[in-house]
Amino acid sequence: MPEPNRRHGDVLAPYVSDLVGTVRRWGNRGGRGAAVTGNGESAGWWSSLPADRVTRLRGASERELAESANPLPADAPAIVFFTVDESASHRSADLVEMVVTSLETAAVDSTALWLPEFEHNAGTSTLERRAARTSAVRLAADSAHFGPYIAALAESASSGRPIRRAVFTVETRAAGSARALAAAHGRNIVALVLVVPDAVDADFVSTAAEWLCAHARAGVWLTGGGSSRMDRFPSVSVRAPEVPAGVSTVLDRFRPLSYPPIAGHPHPASDPEKRLYRALDQHEWATGREHNRSIRLGELSRPFTVDVLWRTERVIVEIDGDEHRAAQRFAEDRVRDNQLQTHGYMVLRFTNAQVMDDPHRAVATIREAVSRRRSKGDPR
Repeated sequence: MPEPNRRHGDVLAPYVSDLVGTVRRWGNRGGRGAAVTGNGESAGWWSSLPADRVTRLRGASERELAESANPLPADAPAIVFFTVDESASHRSADLVEMVVTSLETAAVDSTALWLPEFEHNAGTSTLERRAARTSAVRLAADSAHFGPYIAALAESASSGRPIRRAVFTVETRAAGSARALAAAHGRNIVALVLVVPDAVDADFVSTAAEWLCAHARAGVWLTGGGSSRMDRFPSVSVRAPEVPAGVSTVLDRFRPLSYPPIAGHPHPASDPEKRLYRALDQHEWATGREHNRSIRLGELSRPFTVDVLWRTERVIVEIDGDEHRAAQRFAEDRVRDNQLQTHGYMVLRFTNAQVMDDPHRAVATIREAVSRRRSKGDPR
C-alpha cells in the first residue's frame, strides 16, 4: 500500500506496470479501425488504440462507439465516455475537476463490484461505515490500490455522503478512481473517451486531456466534431456498426459520464436497475435471471442488450427512462419488441418511475409472467 505522503511516482508505480502490460497487449496496429485477430476474426475498434497517449478518433460517431461497447466486450479496457459541456468553464483545471469528480462518482456507485465484501445498506450506521472502510483497506493491502483513498470511496458508498475531496490531491483522486472503476469492470486500466462538441474550445480540452492521460493513467481518446481541430494529437481511423437514431445508447441515458453496463449486473449509475435487482433478489423464484445481457436473434441481426433476461423462460424486462418517450425511440422499441415476440420472448416494460415508486408491483407482474412460462414449459 503506497505511503500517504507520496503524490506521483510512488503512488502511480503500480499503474505504470499495468499500463505497460496493457500497451504491450493491445499494441498500436497502425491506425486500422477493425484489427484482425490471429484466428481471422475482426477485433473491436479499441484494439488499434494506444493506452498511453491522447489520440483522436475518426470514422465512427460517439454513439456508434458507445453502442458497440455495450455490454463491455471481454477484450476491451474499461471504456468510459465523458461529454464536454459546451457551456462549461473554459479552464482546463475546471474540466479536469469535472471529469475526476465524475470518475469518482462512478467508482463509488460501482463499489459492490470492485469490493466483493461490500454490502450496501441505505442509512448505514457508524459500524457499517467502519466495516466498509476495513474491507477496502484489506483489499488495498493485497493490491495496488491506495488504502486511504479506496477506503474513503467505500465509506462514501456505505454512508451515501460525498467523499471529502479536500483530503486528497486531484492526482490521487484521478488515479485512484480510475483504478477502482477499472477493477469494477475486471480490467487493469480505463480508457476515457472525451466527446468534444463543435463549439468547445480545443486548446483547453487538449491541455485537460494530456493531464488526464498522465495522472489518471488512462488512454484518452477524442471524438466529436470539436476533436477535428485538436491536430496536436495523432488521429486513428476506427469503424463501428451504424446505430439507428431511435436506439438509446449509454450516451443518451447517462451524462456527462457514460459507460456500458457490466454483463450480469445492474448498471451502477441506474437507480431503477439497482432497485429492481434488490427487489428481485429477495425471491427464490427470481433465480436464473441475467442482467444486462446481449441478445442476437439471428446470424444477420444486430445484437442488443436487455435489462433483465430469463433465458429459459424467454421473459425480458426493460426499464425505460424519459428518453423512450420520444417518437423515434418509442417506434424503435416497438420494432424491437415485435422482433423479440416473433422469436418467442415475452417483453415487459416499466418506466423508471414505476420501478422507483412501487418496485413490489413491478416484481408481482414479473413473477406472474415467469411463473406462467414455467408452467407451460419451453415457449419455443
